[in-house]
Amino acid sequence: MQTPPLAHPSRRHALVGLGAWLAAPAGWAQAPASRRLTVGVEAALQTSGLAQRLAAALARDVGLAIAWRPGPSGLLLPELERGELDAALTQSPEFELALERKNLVHDRRPVARTELVLVGPAPRRATGKKSATGDPAGVAGGRDIAVALAQVAASGARGEAGYVGHGEPSGERALEQALWKAAGPLPLGPWWRTAGAGPAAALDRAREEGAYALVERGVWAVRGAGSGLAVLVEGDPRQTATYHVMRAFRAHHPAGKLLVSWLTGRSGQRVVAGFGRGYRAAG
Repeated sequence: MQTPPLAHPSRRHALVGLGAWLAAPAGWAQAPASRRLTVGVEAALQTSGLAQRLAAALARDVGLAIAWRPGPSGLLLPELERGELDAALTQSPEFELALERKNLVHDRRPVARTELVLVGPAPRRATGKKSATGDPAGVAGGRDIAVALAQVAASGARGEAGYVGHGEPSGERALEQALWKAAGPLPLGPWWRTAGAGPAAALDRAREEGAYALVERGVWAVRGAGSGLAVLVEGDPRQTATYHVMRAFRAHHPAGKLLVSWLTGRSGQRVVAGFGRGYRAAG
């Protein structure tokens, strides 16, 4: 399936520096340079709150001051490649592996797992006075995401449903494209719409339009309430999203290895497992 082209990322890219400044922790200026790291982070982890929880634990346990630079993985990884970040926590396996094969990143290791859940209009059973409503594609309770997406496309082609795709090169978009590819060659049409920037943009537009969307579970946990939507398809292993940490080859921060070791070690994995909101330790 061919997906619409991405919106031009220049404005998003221009705000990256501001985002890093806003994400700098309290006491950043007081921490020694050897303990301050600028780390790119897939924005979904900030929206869900996991990034903030990890930064607080890193400061407490090992004295690292983390300034998160939030953004979509597709923009953060080129910055990591250029050495503009000390490390990154992203969710774009193919891009990450391409950099690793070229020895442009080091110590790529899994940190957390979650999934992209298919959400859509909450199904309501028929009653004596009202007919059944919601879930026009009839996907609720399904366990095969490819089949479910094919049903959404068929329902969209009939003018019964809409779907909102991610509009920036995020980890969610990369996995979304893989899932649609698994659904087979399906035609595009006006039923497919594209969201703006941000990890919650697809969910927000789907809520406004009563459409379907694939949403990172941590984002759903903090933004899904009151949306009129429901999680309809979950649990297919292909929906799993894995976040990896890695260090830049061109940036040699003395605390980079400590960051990776803590995130992937017992302490960091305990924080991930205890956070909830659909995240699981990767170990």
